[in-house]
Amino acid sequence: MSRPLLVFEDIDAVPRRRLFSIRNVSVMATPYAWLSLPFFCVLGFLISSGLESEDSLMGRIVTGLGFGLLLSLTNTIHSAGHLVAAGMVGAPMETLLLTSTRDVTLYHQGKARPSKWMFIGRSLGGPIANFAAGGVLFGLWYLSQIRWFLFFSGFNLAIGLWTLCPIPSMDGWVIWGELFGFRRKG
Repeated sequence: MSRPLLVFEDIDAVPRRRLFSIRNVSVMATPYAWLSLPFFCVLGFLISSGLESEDSLMGRIVTGLGFGLLLSLTNTIHSAGHLVAAGMVGAPMETLLLTSTRDVTLYHQGKARPSKWMFIGRSLGGPIANFAAGGVLFGLWYLSQIRWFLFFSGFNLAIGLWTLCPIPSMDGWVIWGELFGFRRKG
């Protein structure tokens, strides 16, 4: 049984449906993947309620839906970063699995274990993509003063930082574990 952090489905047992391929990576979905958008919209509403206390309920709902879409797009940016980085370091991703809460990257290990630098490189792809997007979006906010750019920038920077925490099944666990040797066996 395998349930990465914040994933409610058992990714080893749940059926998967192939949606399409991109750069030789199968994009697959669990039967509950459709719940990710409502999940992100609920999170967006909670964020909106905390920030927009003077808005009407309808205003918070609309803002929350917008935040939910931005959170979902932030998740997609993170996954795309892993996809690109994995190809660049020569340890390609096999499957991008869409679940009800977040995307999970699955790698084919093959006979030879990838080097520690391959593990680190492909794990850094997601956070780096979020940091890059966050920086560009912050620049767009600075130039335009459109607050949606600021929120979108903040979401990307927060997800980039969060995923660098050394928590099992997250990028930081792989990165710090490889650097300090607590993931290596024998």
